Amino acid sequence: DDVLTKDAGECVICLEELLQGDTIARLPCLCIYHKSCIDSWFEVNRSCPEHPSD
Repeated sequence: DDVLTKDAGECVICLEELLQGDTIARLPCLCIYHKSCIDSWFEVNRSCPEHPSD
């Protein structure tokens, strides 16, 4: 797991801010999300929330 080193905007899954110290996941497309958010997302989806065609 990666830990965010600086604030990075908003997680588009939960709409909460991505804050320094949050545990995150970075996808191959370089999008980042809270780790718990993207883990839940991938239980029902197979693509990036922002790049569904990737």
